[in-house]
Amino acid sequence: MKNDFRMKYPLWMMGFILVLGMFLFGVSSPVTDIVNTETEQSMSVEYGLIAGFVIIGSLLLYFLMLIIFYVQLRRHNEKNPTQKISPFAVRPPEYLEQDEGMTHITRKASQKVYSFMIWSLPMLAVFAMFSPLSRIYTVLAILLVAFIQYVIYYLEIRKHFKEEKE
Repeated sequence: MKNDFRMKYPLWMMGFILVLGMFLFGVSSPVTDIVNTETEQSMSVEYGLIAGFVIIGSLLLYFLMLIIFYVQLRRHNEKNPTQKISPFAVRPPEYLEQDEGMTHITRKASQKVYSFMIWSLPMLAVFAMFSPLSRIYTVLAILLVAFIQYVIYYLEIRKHFKEEKE
């Protein structure tokens, strides 16, 4: 079970969220020049050297991760024809519900994530409504909540598998 792709899925999602956060950091501070006169309408957006490096680097990393993710997903589906994972499924593939024990583990992990979401989403909404900070910080806060939910889920699943080994 340790090498089950569904067990690694939350780690992949955390990685994608981190790379998205890096991309957001890169695009957060452009120098924008808007010209809107009777004779000319133009808009230019410039990024500094570091921001440009972060943007391109995070995009390359994201696409590299997508390729590796797809290869591992395909390998999992070939090895487990009865437990195929669709990359476009509505239901999260990390649900491990093969038997009663796995259903119990998934339920416990999902309950912890749900408990986290119960208080974090209202706090995030209040933060978004009253924060004098720019929109970037709201998006970063959303990414942080998404990241934490995967951490909670992964730690709970991992804890049960460690107990199972011992």
